Amino acid sequence: MRKFTRLTLMAMFLLSGSLLSAQPKSDAEKVTPATARKKEAEALEKKQGEYDSRMEHHLKSQDKATRKRMKKNLRMARRMSWGKNVPWYKRWFRRH
Repeated sequence: MRKFTRLTLMAMFLLSGSLLSAQPKSDAEKVTPATARKKEAEALEKKQGEYDSRMEHHLKSQDKATRKRMKKNLRMARRMSWGKNVPWYKRWFRRH
């Protein structure tokens, strides 16, 4: 009985190796730089679309005064943080 189980396990192990492959089977499954860029662009577009829809829903759920206050705060934040993401030594020597 032991030999039979060992033989069946070994046969299953050997046969399963031929079914599994680490390499793509066709040209359609191969990843090229162009397909990778296309896939990244699609993922980015999908992510941006989801963000926009969530943001739109968030803004619609606010009343008019709150939306106005949010807009004012956003403008103020942009004005106050202008150029702060650039290091100080680049800000000193840039052309205006």
